[in-house]
Amino acid sequence: MNSGYLSLIILCIMLILLLSGWKDVYVEHISTKRILLFFVGWLVLFPFHLNLYGWQMNLVYIWVALFSIAILYQITGFLHKLHLLSIGLLLGSIHFLLQEVLSMDPILVIFKPSLDAALLLAMIVILVERHVKEQIACLSIGLLMGDFLFGFVHHSAAPVQFGGPSFQDEWWLSVFTARTMTILLQTAYSGCKWMIRSWLSRRGGWRK
Repeated sequence: MNSGYLSLIILCIMLILLLSGWKDVYVEHISTKRILLFFVGWLVLFPFHLNLYGWQMNLVYIWVALFSIAILYQITGFLHKLHLLSIGLLLGSIHFLLQEVLSMDPILVIFKPSLDAALLLAMIVILVERHVKEQIACLSIGLLMGDFLFGFVHHSAAPVQFGGPSFQDEWWLSVFTARTMTILLQTAYSGCKWMIRSWLSRRGGWRK
């Protein structure tokens, strides 16, 4: 599959889920208007690019950066914002490292280097954050930084395109994976907790 198609497929899946009543599950505490604004902005901006001193930047790259800044602005507490920023920078460093390693040693690649890196970042962010805004902010900062570093380091070997189709696939795949896995883990945790409580209550009843 060519780069860029996966992001559109996941975008459509997310739109269907949100319109079918899954909004409060996938993106709780984010208003419908803001979600629709982000979706419409993405669809309007992704065909356009800016040329800056020979470097090409898709407008989606700027859109995601503005979205990340807006999330950090809404989150209360300076230390909390600093914590999320540090996680995002860590994810960006890991993303750049993975891109370098996977490009040098293709035998480690499972799907594509960019998609493998996105999936691993999603798994990492699940371990450190479980709220939707925090997860999206950390992943966005990490992918923005990783994409910039990789393009900057390799600008002499190939044309640089920030926020291109590969970046768009990475962003949607990482966010979708992080939210889906978080929901599944929370559901499994709640189910196990209910089973243990039920077992303990029945055990107490038998003793009586």
